[in-house]
Amino acid sequence: MRKKFASNLILMLGLNLLIKPFWILGIDRTIQNMMGLQEYGLYYNMFNFSLMLSVFLDFGIANYTSSSIAKQPQKINEQFSVLFVVKIFFSIAYLLFTLCAALFLTGYDSHSLYLLFILGVNQAISFFIIFFRSNISGLQLFKTDSLLSVLDRGLMILFCSVLIWGGMFNLSIDTFIYAQTCAYSTSLILVFMVLKPHLNKLNFNMDKQLVFDVLKKTYPYALLALIMMFYTRIDNLMLEKLLPDGYYQIGIYAQSYRLLDAANMFGALIAMLLLPMFSRMIKNNDDIKPMINSGIGVLIAPSIIFSFACYFYQKEIMDLLYPNALSITSDVFGFVILCFIPISVMYVFGTLLTANSNLKALNILALLALLINFSLNYFLIPEYKVQGAAISALVTQTFIAIGNAIYGYKKTNIKPDYSLWFKLILLALILLLLGNATKLVSMNWMFEILAYSAIGCILIFVLKLIELKRTLDFIKDKLNSYQN
Repeated sequence: MRKKFASNLILMLGLNLLIKPFWILGIDRTIQNMMGLQEYGLYYNMFNFSLMLSVFLDFGIANYTSSSIAKQPQKINEQFSVLFVVKIFFSIAYLLFTLCAALFLTGYDSHSLYLLFILGVNQAISFFIIFFRSNISGLQLFKTDSLLSVLDRGLMILFCSVLIWGGMFNLSIDTFIYAQTCAYSTSLILVFMVLKPHLNKLNFNMDKQLVFDVLKKTYPYALLALIMMFYTRIDNLMLEKLLPDGYYQIGIYAQSYRLLDAANMFGALIAMLLLPMFSRMIKNNDDIKPMINSGIGVLIAPSIIFSFACYFYQKEIMDLLYPNALSITSDVFGFVILCFIPISVMYVFGTLLTANSNLKALNILALLALLINFSLNYFLIPEYKVQGAAISALVTQTFIAIGNAIYGYKKTNIKPDYSLWFKLILLALILLLLGNATKLVSMNWMFEILAYSAIGCILIFVLKLIELKRTLDFIKDKLNSYQN
């Protein structure tokens, strides 16, 4: 069992780290370079707007389904029938709310509203895919779910590659979105075909008690997701509304965020591994301090190396990714990529608070973060344009990180390991000095950044931020959590 899970876990991580970054850094980046800042900025703004209310497409149903089916697989037919109908209602409500908000609050033109509608449909389809997959994972079909987890992105890479290099279609926002629709729709059909043999007779009657129980259990998580979506996406909307060349500025912002989006996939995967371990250890009253320290070493320490390396070579990296990159793009990227450090702190301690069911604390922090982000953007964007949005994001994420860490230790009654935090600060100071020193060296920047990163990795082990035994225990505990 342990060997089987290990192979499935490695398969899932490998596929996600291979396919999804390739989509972001390969296909999506190429499309932006071909479209230009203005046109891609319009798409990026519509895409982010379609995400702001996407919490209504799931409302925690996927997590509930996976957990409940794992406990009672014989109830899959009854539960699938009810929740499928609920998701249809939620999808219709999501589309109506999103379009109404866009119509009355933004003043988008008819073509923008049309694009938003198609993107909304894409979001609805993607969340149905997640719902189908939650049933598959609940049935303990881990290898199948691992393969399906990258199916939509794999098909997007295929369809968009035809769009870019096939020469059969003109590349535009519309055709780019249609390609995504085709990929999502194909994925939906294929995932349902995999799930269908496990479904027998379906009865689509509404079980009101089941619906009420699900919503009662999931609404705090849905509220948190909604607030987080607002404070992480509202900057794009404010750039569009506060600046005359808003879409152009958003295009620059999208360029700057691309590497952060790719890095976040790694952080999210680690958080996904930490959540069940924290939950089980808290339930069993185990000492979770070693696991917290492992999370810090595995995630936060590497994020410092990655972020600082990108910061000191921001211009070179932007010039490599975007041949016609503006100087302002690298300046914005410098602020944006530093966000990965506080985001990594949030992945560790936000996951800890979630496992400990401290949703009230998380929601309060998220509301304060939304207020901070909105206020900073309101004052900084008119003066500093897209750079102001990047500064706002860094300040907001830093506030969330500090708040999550303080609450994380407080709510679990754990005393912080000050020596570990001192080592993190020492690592950061050494890397700062080293980064400034590299400016005095004249050699190819790619060799410099590789050497810089290698020294950072060595420092992690020298400072014992990651110990081999602790890392092996981390993996062992993960395997045991699933085996039991």
